[in-house]
Amino acid sequence: MGILRNKLIAQLKKEDGVTAIEYAVIAVAISGMLLAVFGNGKESFITAITDKFSTLSENIKDTVDSTPAP
Repeated sequence: MGILRNKLIAQLKKEDGVTAIEYAVIAVAISGMLLAVFGNGKESFITAITDKFSTLSENIKDTVDSTPAP
């Protein structure tokens, strides 16, 4: 039983470095995707959404203002 345990522990220790590298690669990939989607500056996703909602809000206000009262 001790031999099996020692082999298992040795195997787990060998995988620590590989697992850490895999997690680092995944973290970099996710960071890259988030930066590509949300970005920063004038062409970012957040800026585009904000601009669209501002336009929508202005259109709604114009429609309400131009509608005659009953």
